[in-house]
Amino acid sequence: MGRALSWPRGSAFRDVSLTAAPTPPLVLSFAPSDPSAGGGVQADLLTCASMGCHALTVLTGYTVQDSAGLEDNDAIAPEWIDDQARSLLEDMPVRAFKVGGLFSAEAVAAVAEILADYSAVPVVLHLGADPPGSNDAETEDSAEEIMAAVIELLVPQATLVVADGLLLEQLAADGLLDLEDDDDTGARSLLRRGTAWVLATGLHQPGEIVVNTLYQGGETDEPSTEYRWPRLPGKFRGAGATLSAALAALLASGMEVRDAAPEAQEYTWQALASGFRPGMGRMLPDRFFWAKRE
Repeated sequence: MGRALSWPRGSAFRDVSLTAAPTPPLVLSFAPSDPSAGGGVQADLLTCASMGCHALTVLTGYTVQDSAGLEDNDAIAPEWIDDQARSLLEDMPVRAFKVGGLFSAEAVAAVAEILADYSAVPVVLHLGADPPGSNDAETEDSAEEIMAAVIELLVPQATLVVADGLLLEQLAADGLLDLEDDDDTGARSLLRRGTAWVLATGLHQPGEIVVNTLYQGGETDEPSTEYRWPRLPGKFRGAGATLSAALAALLASGMEVRDAAPEAQEYTWQALASGFRPGMGRMLPDRFFWAKRE
């Protein structure tokens, strides 16, 4: 027999009550499966659990990927996305949505309709550095078509958009985001589309310091807020997924966006600083870094 597993013993086995424990805040994640757990619903499950929340998951697609990156994907039908989500929402009180990779414009429309029916629930929308395209012959939606649908249908419903800075530049160059003048930014263009907040991340920008910038929309004179983090050595997968899931968990716990933004970034930086390299590809964040400290 192998070594017996160990866990805290003692009072946990005494005074057992039939009363159910309080339910942790519930986060509903729309994302594909990532077998490596670098991203996808697996990353959201780990991050939300680490932050004291319970993640519910709606699969948007299956992927073939490892620690090096994505090899293939297969979209899940929009009807299945809708059925998964509504089954959960009719049963449990979700406190926040997190929306990740979607593989067709029809899937985007299905998620948008669900969010509209639960408009009081905060939404964190993650736009990563490599937006997904579809390999599904029935849809044949390009990454650009999917992103156009996301900008039109999901951005206006988002409480917070977490977007890679290089992606925002590319979307503006492709004409998917309208810039009013030379000083305008892709983040501010998203604000004009209706989202309340944008966190533009600088992980893929050059430099020894990673600069993330928080923008607020609406009728406000609040300036943007910059957060500076020392760049860590190595190449990572899952940084954006971890950050956006952490933000969703904090919003589900009742925190305001301005307070959640620095805390989620601190959590993500610590997870990356404790990252590990499980295979021959990139490093993955350790979302339970705090559990290993003395």
